[in-house]
Amino acid sequence: GNMDTAVNALKAGAFDFLSKPLDIANLRILINNAIASNHSQTSGTKPSRLLGESLAIKTLGKSIAKLSRSLAPVYITGESGSGKELVARSIHEQGPRSSSEFLAVNCGAIPKELMESEFFGHKKGSFTGAHQDKLGLFKAADGGTLFLDEVADLPLDMQVKLLRALQEKAIRPIGANDEVSVDVRIISATHKNLAEL
Repeated sequence: GNMDTAVNALKAGAFDFLSKPLDIANLRILINNAIASNHSQTSGTKPSRLLGESLAIKTLGKSIAKLSRSLAPVYITGESGSGKELVARSIHEQGPRSSSEFLAVNCGAIPKELMESEFFGHKKGSFTGAHQDKLGLFKAADGGTLFLDEVADLPLDMQVKLLRALQEKAIRPIGANDEVSVDVRIISATHKNLAEL
């Protein structure tokens, strides 16, 4: 029940964490992912997309290998053009979800009024122009990885909804009465300094 303990455990190398009260369905998913991760380590994974022999590249490669074994959300920072999406794809490809979907979305390119529908989907008739059901990015990436590029461009109200989706591992499409469970690993990135913002 303590988020600080969970964060410290992940930094120390824990595979993942579960919040109390325990959800058996989430536990099963976590166990299956841990087994798949262990299998991928023993059977060999895709080589890194990073090229170079410098100390910085080697250090980054080790970090990618460590992060790929975990299912914790990852935040990548760096200047525009420095290869943040390349790192995100490498984390995905070296992890247990490598055979599943990797979806990349630029958060700054989505109009504010469409964000909730784009991320969480909607039901037919839930608003003007909703002529059919739409899955949304979280459901489309279910079982895989969702890469949120330029995550700092998300408006504050969307950040709150995103936080809930991360904590509960569930989303509520617009117009739906119930939440829908999703199993998505989130990797986010931005060139902005979040600590200053």
